[in-house]
Amino acid sequence: MRKSTAALVLAHFLLGFPLTAAAAVSCSPQASGVSGVISDQADVIAAVNCLGQQLAELKNAAIAADRVEAGRIEELARQISALQMAVDSLSRRVSALEANVTDVQRPLATRPW
Repeated sequence: MRKSTAALVLAHFLLGFPLTAAAAVSCSPQASGVSGVISDQADVIAAVNCLGQQLAELKNAAIAADRVEAGRIEELARQISALQMAVDSLSRRVSALEANVTDVQRPLATRPW
């Protein structure tokens, strides 16, 4: 549990904070009703449609950013797993070397061979 939590914290710091997505919508909502009087219903509909397009574009950009971040997290998880396996292998080698050193330091009469 601690290893997975540490991996998530490490991933958070390595990835940094996601950047805000910029919408590439060509329309711009008009403020026709700013003075309190809406002159034309078509202006309101156009403004609402434009806002809907902008929200859809932002949602698509957020989904794409989430996919990129998920890919980065998966890659980091693979790297962490590989590092854990390497550390485990090195730990076994060090233990074997320590056992060999201990065996060599024994007096000749007590050696198993």
